[in-house]
Amino acid sequence: MSRICVGVDFGGTSIKFGTVDDSNRRSETFQLDTPRDDGAEPVIAQIVRGVERSIAEAGVSREKVIGVGIGSPGPLDLGKGVIISLPNVPGMENVPLRDEVAKRVDLPTTLENDANAAAYGEFIAGAGRDTYEMVMLTLGTGVGSGVVHGGEIIHGAHGIGGEAGHLIVDPGGRPCGCGQRGCVEQYCSATFLARYTAERIRKQGEATSLAEVLDANGRLTAKDILEARNAGDALAEEVWEECCFHLAIACVSICRLLDPDCIVLAGGLTNAGEDLLEPVRRHASEQNWTLCEQKTEIRIATLGADAGAVGAAGVAWRVLGDSTNGAVRTGEC
Repeated sequence: MSRICVGVDFGGTSIKFGTVDDSNRRSETFQLDTPRDDGAEPVIAQIVRGVERSIAEAGVSREKVIGVGIGSPGPLDLGKGVIISLPNVPGMENVPLRDEVAKRVDLPTTLENDANAAAYGEFIAGAGRDTYEMVMLTLGTGVGSGVVHGGEIIHGAHGIGGEAGHLIVDPGGRPCGCGQRGCVEQYCSATFLARYTAERIRKQGEATSLAEVLDANGRLTAKDILEARNAGDALAEEVWEECCFHLAIACVSICRLLDPDCIVLAGGLTNAGEDLLEPVRRHASEQNWTLCEQKTEIRIATLGADAGAVGAAGVAWRVLGDSTNGAVRTGEC
């Protein structure tokens, strides 16, 4: 019978659970609501309930469960397994989540940043499963990222490495919440794209079919912009291309620094598929150096919303599994 690790993707709205076995086979995932009242205790109890349900649904004996991996937003103290704070979940300050869950389920437990966990999920079971080195950019509310090299997540000397969403792609550009200016996040997130387009319509009065959508709904979405672009709207085409151009600059910068096998794009913006990939690849080719052939491939993620739980379980395998039977392969260039 296969051994498993349980993966937990802890978010502000829901907590997703799944398992990964010693051959990287993953289970169906399920989710429970994230308690948002009364602080940490209800959250910990909900995670414990989900872990126990995952084990029961896997149909394995307790000794076949190697451990639990949790992916969480932060900031985190990974060494101590502590959530320092969570802006979107009240009462989650300085919570020793790793050790509390480990104690209550009586299983070894790991804690990892949620973006890194999602990247690791794509590395072991998704778009990066045939690679040795992979970078993922998640284009959603912001731009999250994770870097995986030879099966190891890159954290940096101070635990804040791999933040590709805060690469500067426009020096002196738009201010970012991180305190820098011109970050990828301020040009390539789904949230920014919608907000920026709405601002241009309201402040500059530009002629566009999107003005009717904005008046009707009071807001725009990235999907609205893509649909208008594909219908021939000039403003939608301009802002979409601008987004893809800056994303391509980030990809080229990543290639120069890390030369990964692939860059995986994830998040809501990737629902556009080829409408996103084609212009990003085109702009990257135009910006890329001519010293040698560019071998890094830009791909769309395949695991969708399951990546975080799968990756959290994979991290647990990497940390807790033994070197001969652990789920994660080392790979080759």
